[in-house]
Amino acid sequence: MNSESSLKLGPVIALLAIAIACLSYTPPAYSQDVQTLFGNNIRHGGFGSLIYGVTTVNGQTTFLRGTRGAWILNISEQHALHIGLAGYRSHRDFDPVIWPHDDLPEPELRATWGGFELEYVNRSYRILHLGAQLLIGSGDVRYDDRDLDLENTRDNYFVLQPGANVFLNVTSWFRISGGVFYRHAGNVILDGTSGSDLSGFSGILGFRFGRF
Repeated sequence: MNSESSLKLGPVIALLAIAIACLSYTPPAYSQDVQTLFGNNIRHGGFGSLIYGVTTVNGQTTFLRGTRGAWILNISEQHALHIGLAGYRSHRDFDPVIWPHDDLPEPELRATWGGFELEYVNRSYRILHLGAQLLIGSGDVRYDDRDLDLENTRDNYFVLQPGANVFLNVTSWFRISGGVFYRHAGNVILDGTSGSDLSGFSGILGFRFGRF
């Protein structure tokens, strides 16, 4: 076998040796359990949720709906952490606060927002229990008429939405949540609305299905 063939086979033999070593590896026996960020005693679960609510946008009352999914970490009997994603949108369009273009028809607007959600739940084994959650993400606001002769017909913005929930355990796999949230919308640049106009309180009802 010449040196060129040896160079080509060398990496292959090395990879095979590493694979055999990994497959034959037996973890050492420790006198104490290995400590990890999420211990072995954590019970895991997950859920999906349908969301319905009412909120204020541009000083008007509008309905909203959305969906949510989360991974559940039952850290102990009393404490649980939910990590997931959620999306919300205004169910009905809303009017501009002030429309500065007299030569153009006044459009309606619609908004969506969502992002990463972190939720803490206390004593979830009780039929009624409490929790607090925080959404950090982004939103989108746009005119329903996309053919308006304007440079900007939509804008993206930052969203921060903290809130608190009360939960009702209906069955082992179905729970109802009701909560109050405050949505902060920042850095909105679009005629007819602003960050303060898109910010507001929401009352939200959630129907959660999963393994808790």
